[in-house]
Amino acid sequence: MWGQLVTRPDLSFAISLLSHFQGNPGIEHWKVLMHIVGYIKNTLDFGLTYSRDADLFPHAFIDADYGGCRDTRHSTSGYVFLIAGSPVTWSSKQQPMVALSMVEVEYVAMSRCTQQMVWMQSWLDEVAIERVRPGLIKGDSRGAVALTKNTKNYAKVKHIDIQHHYIRELMQSGTIIFEQIPSAANLADLFTKPLSCDQHHRSYKPST
Repeated sequence: MWGQLVTRPDLSFAISLLSHFQGNPGIEHWKVLMHIVGYIKNTLDFGLTYSRDADLFPHAFIDADYGGCRDTRHSTSGYVFLIAGSPVTWSSKQQPMVALSMVEVEYVAMSRCTQQMVWMQSWLDEVAIERVRPGLIKGDSRGAVALTKNTKNYAKVKHIDIQHHYIRELMQSGTIIFEQIPSAANLADLFTKPLSCDQHHRSYKPST
C-alpha cells in the first residue's frame, strides 16, 4: 500500500480491491496478494521519470468502471494527474453508491477529479508557478462530457447528488474544461479495472 501511494500508480487498482477484504481475507485473496508480490518482484525497475523539458501544468485523465464490484455493484472511479511528464497524484476508489447508468458513474468520477484539479490549481498559486486556465481533464465518456456542458435530458440525471453538479459552474467560470478522448488513449483505465498484460503495460506510460 505504501508503494502504490508513493511511487507505483500501477498497483492502485489491485491494492484498492484487496483492501476491501483485509478484515476477513480468504485463500483467494491470499492468491491475489501473492500474484501482486510476484508482479512487484518482476517490475522493480519500474519508476516515475520527470522531465525538465515538460510543462508544469497538470493534465488529468479520468475513468470509471460501471458496477464492477460483484458483491455491492458499486463502481470504481480512477484518475491520474501528470506534471512534468509523469504522475504526481492518482486514485482508485470505489464509489459509495450504486449508480443507475454509465453516464452517472463517469460524471461522479469527474466530480472527484475536478475537486483534485481545483486543489492543484490552488497549490500552483501558492508556490508561485504560473499556470494555464482552464485545467484540462480528459475522459472517454462522451455522455458525461456532454452533461458537463448542457442540461439536455436533465430529467434522466436529476437524481444525481447536487454536489456533483458544481462541475458546470467551474466550466462556466473557465476553471476547468473536459475533453473526450478514445478509450485506448485513456491512462486512467489502469485505475478502474483489471487489464490484460499488454493493456496494462500500454497504459503505464505516463510520459505519453
